[in-house]
Amino acid sequence: MERADNYNYLKAQLLFKLYRKGMWGGRHTPLKNLFHLMDKVSVKESKKALKELNNSGWIMIKTSTGEEHISLNSHKKKEIKEFILNALKINPSLLD
Repeated sequence: MERADNYNYLKAQLLFKLYRKGMWGGRHTPLKNLFHLMDKVSVKESKKALKELNNSGWIMIKTSTGEEHISLNSHKKKEIKEFILNALKINPSLLD
């Protein structure tokens, strides 16, 4: 797998984790919850990917209770779903 493909796969995994847990709009989770099973290198790559996703408007990061919280942008639901399906090559029924 090429580096760009790996990177898109990582972004899709992060989005899928939030999608599966229903973290849309006002429903958010602490950023650390995304990283709790990762090593330091993976966390660094993931933070870079999340910064790009935030810049593209697919996720929202805000400070709440003294730490950063993350949620998916509900206005971009269709784009996010298509990206996850294309990058992860999963069954669309997993996103219903």
